[in-house]
Amino acid sequence: MENLGIDGKLLLAQMINFILFFILVKKFVVKPFTSFLNQERKNEDDKNKLLEKLKKSEEASMEAEKKMKDKMKKEFDVLFVQAKKEAQIIRADLIKQAETDAAEIKEKNKKLLEEEKNLLYREVKDKIIKTSLMIVENTLKESLDETSRKKVTETIIKNYRGSSRLNRDSI
Repeated sequence: MENLGIDGKLLLAQMINFILFFILVKKFVVKPFTSFLNQERKNEDDKNKLLEKLKKSEEASMEAEKKMKDKMKKEFDVLFVQAKKEAQIIRADLIKQAETDAAEIKEKNKKLLEEEKNLLYREVKDKIIKTSLMIVENTLKESLDETSRKKVTETIIKNYRGSSRLNRDSI
């Protein structure tokens, strides 16, 4: 090998150096690097598993939230329908009460109107009687004496009272 320009001792030293380098690199570089890579792969797998759990948990919570919203919507719809029915009942009661109150007010007004009508009728009657008596007295004053005038006046008043009862009963 020396003819080829290769030194055997140098070749042996380089082979030993290479083997030592290989052992040292394998022990101090490759093993830690491989364990580091394995640890990173394991961490990545754990992270992926954790992400999947989180996704499943999120999906489950979204599903639960959706169910809760649906349940709340159904309950709200039931409560809304119930409130609407109650409002209709209250409205009907208020309408009945208002109709009753209106009928009472109408009846009271009718009675008041009747009372006022009677009062007015009496006032007019009294004024007619007074006016008639004045006319009769003035007319008869000159032609009749005092006792005759009183008799005529009493007869007119009696006749008027009798006819006014008949007229009032017919009204």
